[in-house]
Amino acid sequence: MNFEQPKPDSKKYSDLINEIQKGIIKIPKFQREFVWSIDKTAKLLDSILKGYPIGTFILWQTVERINDIKNVGNLEIPDTPDGTKVQYVLDGQQRITSLFAAYLGAQIQKTGEKKVTDYRNIVVNLDNDISENEDQVITAEPTGEKYLSLCDVLNFSYSKAKELSDRFSEEELETIDAYSTAFKTYEFSTVVLRKEDIDSAIEVFTRINTGGQTLTLFEIMSAKTYDETQCFDMQIKWDGFIKELKDIKYEGVSSTVILSLLSLILSRTKECKRKVILALDKQAIIDTWDSAVSALKDSIDYFRTTYRIPVSQLLPYDSLLVPFAYFFYLNKEKPKADQRKYLEEFFWRMSLSFRYSSSTESKLAQDIKRIDMILDNKRPDYSDMKVDLDSPQALIETNFSAGNSYCKAILCLLAYQEPKDFQDNGKVILDNSWLKVASSKNYHHFFPKAYLKNKTVLNSNSLVNITFVSDHLNKRKIGAKSPSSYIGDFRDENSGINKALNSHLIDITGFGIESDDYDIFLQARAKRIYDELKARIDLSHKEPANETIQELIMAGESDSVEFKSTLRYDLRTKEVNKKLEYVIAKTLAAFMNSEGGHLFIGIDDNQNALSLDDDIETLSNKSIDGFELQLIEVIKKYIGSEFSSHIKINFPTYDDTKICYVKIAKSSKPVFTKHEGSEDFFVRTGCSSQPLGREAQSAYEKEHWNK
Repeated sequence: MNFEQPKPDSKKYSDLINEIQKGIIKIPKFQREFVWSIDKTAKLLDSILKGYPIGTFILWQTVERINDIKNVGNLEIPDTPDGTKVQYVLDGQQRITSLFAAYLGAQIQKTGEKKVTDYRNIVVNLDNDISENEDQVITAEPTGEKYLSLCDVLNFSYSKAKELSDRFSEEELETIDAYSTAFKTYEFSTVVLRKEDIDSAIEVFTRINTGGQTLTLFEIMSAKTYDETQCFDMQIKWDGFIKELKDIKYEGVSSTVILSLLSLILSRTKECKRKVILALDKQAIIDTWDSAVSALKDSIDYFRTTYRIPVSQLLPYDSLLVPFAYFFYLNKEKPKADQRKYLEEFFWRMSLSFRYSSSTESKLAQDIKRIDMILDNKRPDYSDMKVDLDSPQALIETNFSAGNSYCKAILCLLAYQEPKDFQDNGKVILDNSWLKVASSKNYHHFFPKAYLKNKTVLNSNSLVNITFVSDHLNKRKIGAKSPSSYIGDFRDENSGINKALNSHLIDITGFGIESDDYDIFLQARAKRIYDELKARIDLSHKEPANETIQELIMAGESDSVEFKSTLRYDLRTKEVNKKLEYVIAKTLAAFMNSEGGHLFIGIDDNQNALSLDDDIETLSNKSIDGFELQLIEVIKKYIGSEFSSHIKINFPTYDDTKICYVKIAKSSKPVFTKHEGSEDFFVRTGCSSQPLGREAQSAYEKEHWNK
C-alpha cells in the first residue's frame, strides 16, 4: 500500500516574502492572533543571522479557499490569484508574521493593545560581535553607538549603500552587506501538506497544536463552509448576529447553539453530535443559514415576550434555544393554544431538571422528538425525566447561586412577574452585566444577610430570599435594615407598595414582614413560588387575558411598535402641549405609510404603565370616551378623517392600569400629515418615524405601492 508522504523542502527569505505578497501564502482565521512581542521577533531574526535553526513551517497547499486573515496591522494581504493554489500556514504563523513585519518595517497594532508597534525600530548593532553566542546583534532597541534599522539590512542594495555611506565606513558597509546576504541565503525548512481535503489539514493543525491552541468545532465548521463566491463566512455572519442580540440583551448565546440547530435540521438522523456536525453538507449549511438564524431570533423573541425573560443571563441554558428554534424553523406561524401550553411545560421541565448540564448533544436529539410531537399538536411524554420540584421546603433549602441553572429557572419565574421597584412601582430594569454573580446589583436578599447575621440559624442565602431590585436600592435605601423598617419607609412614599410586592410573589400580610419573621417569610414565599411552578408543569397556568398585548409591549419598540407616555399632557411642564398630539399623528401616518403597526399611549420607554389619567384631566369630557374622541380629532386634524378606518382604538388593562392601544393598518396610498400650512411624509425607520424629502418620497412610493 502506498502512502503519500509530505517531503521536507526549503524556502529563502525573499521567496517567503514574495509568496505572501502575491497572496500564495495565507494565514487561516482559525490561527490565533499575532501576539509575539517585538523583542521575540528581534531574537528570531538574530537566530537567523547566526544560522541557527528556527523550526519548520508546515503549509497546506490546496485549491480550496477558506476564510483567511486579510491584514496584519497595516499590512494588507492580497487575495490569491484565480487558478493558483494557496498555501495555508498550519504551523509557524507567529514566525512568518514576524519575518513579514520585519522585512517591511511594518507598524502593527495588536489586538487588545493601544500602542502601535513599529518594526522599523528593530536594529542591527554593528558594535556587537556576531561570533559571540550571548551577544545579541539584533535587538528591539540600540545597545551601542553604531546601528541601523533591520529593515534597511533586509532590503540592502547598491543604492541603499550609497545612501548610508555618510554614516558608515567602508568596512561597516561590507558587514551590513554580509548580514543582508546571510538573511537572503538562509533557507527556511518547510513541509507542504498536499492533501486537498480540509479535514486532513485540520487534523494536522490539531495534532501539532496539542500543547497550544485547540480548534473549536465552530472554528472548524467556519473554515469548512467558507465560500468566497457566495460571500459566506460563518464567523462574520455569527458575529453580526451576536451584535444584533446585544441590542436586546441576549448577546451571551454560544456558537454551539447554531451548529446544533443546523445539525438537527439537516442531518438525516436528527442528531447534533460532533461527528454528525462535521459531516454536514457545506452547501446545505449555506442554504439553510439565514432561515436557521431567523428561527433563533423567533425563539429569543418568544422567550423575551411570552416567558418575559428579558436578558440572556437569566436563561438556565442557552441550549434551550435549540429546540425552540427547531420548532420555529418548522412552524412559521405563532404556536396554537395547545402548542403554547406544551412548549411552556417543555421549557419548565427542562429548566428544573438540570437537563442540559451534561450530555447535551444526546439529550437535544431526544428532546427534538418531543418538539416533533408538539408540532403535531400532541403532548410529549416525560416519564423518563425527573423534575426537581418536590416541595416548598426543597426550594427553601436551595442555596442561591447566580450561575446555577435551577436558580436561574426560579429567577425566570420572578422575571415573568415583571418585578416592580419598591420605591415607585416602576419596572425593575434587569441588565446582563448586573446579573453575573450573586453579589450583582439586581439581586437583593429580601431579608438582608447583614440584618439576619446572628439572628437565625436558617439559611440567609436561601433561593426563596432573593428578589430583583433596581441597582440603586440595595445600598442607598435598604442596606442592613429589617424588612419592616425599609418596607415601612417605602410604604410612606409609595401607596401602591403591595402591588410592587405582589410582583415579587410577596404580600404585605401573611409573609412575616411587619414582625420581621424570616421563617414565616420563607414558608409563605416558597409556597407561592412552588404553586406557580407546579401550575406550569401541570398545564394549569392561566395566561393573562391580554397576552398578545403583553407580548407586544414586552418586545419593546421596533419598526412596528411605538410607546408614547401621553397624548397631550406634558409630563415635564405639567400642562397641555399640542405638539405632542402632532407627534402622535406623525407616528400613525408613518405606520400607515409602512407596514402598519401598534401604538401604545400610556406606556413609557421602559414599558411602565403610566395610565391615561393625566390626559383625561385635560379634557372637557373627563372619561375614556373623551380620550377616544380627542384622539379621533387628532387624526382628523392632522391626517384626515378618510384614514380613520385604518385605525382601531382599544383600552385594555396592562399591569392593572388602563392604557390606549391603537392598531394601525397599512394604507393603500400615501398618507400625509398637515401641520402649520405644510404637508409632510413620514415612514417607519427602526424605532422612529422619519420624514422623507420629495425625491426620496417619490422613490419610496414607487417601491412601496407600485410593486
